[in-house]
Amino acid sequence: RVGHRDELIATLEGALAAEGAETWLGRLAELGIPAGKVRTLDDVYAWDQTRSQGLVVEVDHPTLGAVELPGPALRFDDNAYAGARETHLPPPRLGEHDASVRAWLAQPDPDA
Repeated sequence: RVGHRDELIATLEGALAAEGAETWLGRLAELGIPAGKVRTLDDVYAWDQTRSQGLVVEVDHPTLGAVELPGPALRFDDNAYAGARETHLPPPRLGEHDASVRAWLAQPDPDA
């Protein structure tokens, strides 16, 4: 296998290219072999499973309008205080928080 790696990869790629991903996923599942499709970012955002699990959230951006963003990956339960938020903020506009960041940076170090 290691000594003939290049030939093995070429053979496997040729065989796998003969059918679509869904066909191979079905065949592998029938044989009890765990497998998953490698998805593009666009595929992930459109995937029903991603949406049903709340892994994509839509926010209203002041200049861009509706924007889809990754949702929280970890949620512990339906309790709004358990680490998840029910509302999500859009990304800030360029320079939107400059004044507050500069004010925070200008504070004296309490440990100094």
